[in-house]
Amino acid sequence: MHKVVRCHEYGSPDVLRVDTVPTRKPGPGEIRVRLHACAVNFPDILSCAGTYQDKPKFPFSPGRESAGQIIDCADDITEFIPGDRVMLWCASDHDGYAEEVTLPAKCAFPMPKSMNYVEAAGFMLVYGTAWHGLVDCGRLNSGEVVAVHGAAGGVGMAAVQVAKALGAKVIASAGNDDKLDIVASQGADYLINYNKDNTRQRMKEITNGRGVDIVFDTVGGDLMKSSISAIAFEGRILIVGFTSGEHIKAPTNIILVKWASLIAVRFGQFSRKYADRTQSNHNKLLKLYDEGKLNPYVGKTYPLNRAADALKALQRREITGKVILTT
Repeated sequence: MHKVVRCHEYGSPDVLRVDTVPTRKPGPGEIRVRLHACAVNFPDILSCAGTYQDKPKFPFSPGRESAGQIIDCADDITEFIPGDRVMLWCASDHDGYAEEVTLPAKCAFPMPKSMNYVEAAGFMLVYGTAWHGLVDCGRLNSGEVVAVHGAAGGVGMAAVQVAKALGAKVIASAGNDDKLDIVASQGADYLINYNKDNTRQRMKEITNGRGVDIVFDTVGGDLMKSSISAIAFEGRILIVGFTSGEHIKAPTNIILVKWASLIAVRFGQFSRKYADRTQSNHNKLLKLYDEGKLNPYVGKTYPLNRAADALKALQRREITGKVILTT
């Protein structure tokens, strides 16, 4: 028997319950993993509320990624052995907030020796999203200017680091000066407090009126309006999320005149449809990690049974960087 945090109905994070469930032996193609850390992400809040695109059947665990040590393998598994340390992409199909999980071996990726479980649990989604957005979707070139909105969050901070590692100049925006100080320590070249500054004007000033080449937007709303106004000729605006809860009607006349592109970034769907490309991206990210160019920043950890508190802290934007549950 082991514990797993699950949703039995839609609602606020308080609907989460800690259930005790039977342990399942691995079937063909599966491994059983003792989890040490589980990542908390903004889509987990949407899953609890029933407003996310993927809607698994009740009861489900909203966590999407975790890390632990393999304790059992099916007889047909050759790529792993018990004792291997792995990071897991649970998506919405497997228990992401749990003491252990049995799942297909294809969901597991070896951990670098220098990476700890807390870092590994929160690595795949944020860095995978950042790389997919900036490289696959945004076609980032060294020397370009990238604006990252919501840069103090897990995905935003990962985007700052990835953009810097690939040679970009980075403008980072967040709504709090203390958070921006931390973002600056992660490599951002310019800072914007979008609760105080005129974001459009600052992006124009920083680029001497030319505008930014790529916008990586996790916030939406008014920041999206500012981004469309301040985008450079042939610029790319990456729609990553809407943590503001606000959606806008895009001014297509500006997009047309500037030859700009609005591009959807959906890493979860991309990873399912293009597993080989996702694996290739992941390997490139691990190489950057080994070179010291990526530095997973964990703002706070919570014990597994306080998953609801962790989600609420994330919802209130109290945490800079990643939020992780530990077992």
